[in-house]
Amino acid sequence: MTEEPHEETATRGGYALPPPPASGEFVGPADDPDRYELTGAGISGGEGTTWRARYHGRLHNPLPLAVKQLRPPPGAAPGWPSEEDRRRWQDQAALLRHVRSDHVVALYEVFAGPPPHSAGKDASDDQQAAYLVMEWVQGPTLSQLCRHKPAGRASVGDRTRWVAQAAAALQDLASATRSAGNPSLHRDIKPSNCIVNDSRGVVLIDVSTLRLVDDGFDAAGFHTPQYTAPEAREAPHRPRTVATEVYALGALAAFCLTGKDPSPGGDLRTELITVARRAEVIDPEALAGHVLAALETDPQRRPADPDAWSRRLCDLSRVLPRRRRRYLAVALPVVLLVALFLVIEQPWRPGARPSTAPSTGPATGIITAPVDGSDVKQCAYFTGTAGVPPGHTLVLAMRNLVNGDPERYAEVVFGWDDPARLTGWRGAQYFGNDDETVGQRYRVELVAVTIDAARAWNDSDDVTGNDLVAEGTVLDQVDVRRVAGSEANACVGP
Repeated sequence: MTEEPHEETATRGGYALPPPPASGEFVGPADDPDRYELTGAGISGGEGTTWRARYHGRLHNPLPLAVKQLRPPPGAAPGWPSEEDRRRWQDQAALLRHVRSDHVVALYEVFAGPPPHSAGKDASDDQQAAYLVMEWVQGPTLSQLCRHKPAGRASVGDRTRWVAQAAAALQDLASATRSAGNPSLHRDIKPSNCIVNDSRGVVLIDVSTLRLVDDGFDAAGFHTPQYTAPEAREAPHRPRTVATEVYALGALAAFCLTGKDPSPGGDLRTELITVARRAEVIDPEALAGHVLAALETDPQRRPADPDAWSRRLCDLSRVLPRRRRRYLAVALPVVLLVALFLVIEQPWRPGARPSTAPSTGPATGIITAPVDGSDVKQCAYFTGTAGVPPGHTLVLAMRNLVNGDPERYAEVVFGWDDPARLTGWRGAQYFGNDDETVGQRYRVELVAVTIDAARAWNDSDDVTGNDLVAEGTVLDQVDVRRVAGSEANACVGP
């Protein structure tokens, strides 16, 4: 569990707890009030405050734990928690021990005891509070990893895999077989309740909201609106179903992809498609539709199998092969553009034979094919000659001259990481998806950049390369016009 401020809209609850205690205070049951030492500031949420803690006992070294002080629900009777409340928490602890899911936090102990206090203080007359003792799970939350950071090419697979692991937690809890006939629901799946651990992946924490599937009226009705299905938002005290958890998974997937809590008033489909396209997902529309299927307002229309839904989510997050980027279309019969290697004596002027060694002076280079004014298909090979000094390489930068997009989209040339091979270079560029941009004009530039900058960009999530191109030196340019069709091999290799 990573200490962080609560970032989603607060889960609906009741009264505020007193301010978190300073580090070094203790909590425990009435017969052992100093059992757990609280360390650091508490993390306040809708149902209570959670601290990192440690258990000393007579051990040589303390054990790291998490302790949560629960908030009394609205309208709680004097003497809360009741015996019924305590029994339910004990049942939850026993159930979680039986299920033993890698993707659900372990609940060790439930007790009532005095508020946080200094060691040795007589707190026997203080009002009792309710506590849950859980394992401490190390790692950042999905909220910390994804908030304000839309998925990119390098991260989209990890993010959908994290959602699938949250779905596995739901599957373990809701399984009648795993639970020995006691299926349950977490009921508060959200980014700040999902920790990404190095060895276990996503671990669902904060099990204080856990209820059996067939539990009756819930006096608290805790929920986080952005991650709660419409039927549960309208009646938060009534029993919930697996369909409400599937909705939460869909909302979690939307968050992991867009970096934002899903908003009922926004155009989520457009946002998801935009992010998926930038991440170079093979079928952005299919990925968006799959996420939205889990967010259907009618619970009967949501996917019934969370595990199958999450596996398909991972399949749909696969990205295009690196060199296709987001402009790949259906391949047609190949037409290779044959390069005529001409000699250059200075930039922009064809002349004598090209040098056989890397240049030691300023970078020079020309595009020999296609020539200025040529027609190109959805992708096209470009060839030319160049003199590149050590530590530098070449990229082709494309800009649409018609649609007003100011970005320049880069592609490293083939063999870009070996400057000695670039005296006669070859590369590829891409011009839209399928035939949607037929008739539009493009400018393609040959740009010299440093190898280090090219390598950093090539390994990044940046799908344009605009910043890379801006730092380089333009050596030559041609303007081309888009016609229908594409190369047979989609220009994916030399």
